[in-house]
Amino acid sequence: MSGFMNNFNQKGFTLVEVLVAVAIVSVGLLAVASMQSTAIKGNTSARDATIAVQLAEEMVDMIRANAGDAPGDYNGIDTNNNCTTPAGLADPVLGDCTQWRARLLDTTGLGLPGARGTVTVTDSSPIAKTAAITVTITWGTFGARTITFSTVMETWLT
Repeated sequence: MSGFMNNFNQKGFTLVEVLVAVAIVSVGLLAVASMQSTAIKGNTSARDATIAVQLAEEMVDMIRANAGDAPGDYNGIDTNNNCTTPAGLADPVLGDCTQWRARLLDTTGLGLPGARGTVTVTDSSPIAKTAAITVTITWGTFGARTITFSTVMETWLT
């Protein structure tokens, strides 16, 4: 009889307990994998937004450096048109637009997928001898994202 009772007092795990533990660990690992994927997408999105802001600031800096008292020459730039409109772009505006377009579409990781940049300049706005500059960058291959960078520049300094 003592041998019979020994079989009921054995210690350890049953196969069912092991299967339940494996199922719980599997669900936890799937949740961690999903969280990792979401984090990677979020990091990529933040990186692209940072690059877009830097490229918008870059165009504003080009306008400040090269426009002198005529920032309106940059009005209407659209990189989707290969910098051919507005018609008659001349240096330094044409060169700045071409360089900016190349930077937007840079495939070495410093550009943005499907990027398009536009520039709007309103002379004498908000007051005389200033110009309101708005640079808009739209990018994304699966869902469009946009940033708009606006500033005011003095035009009386040449």
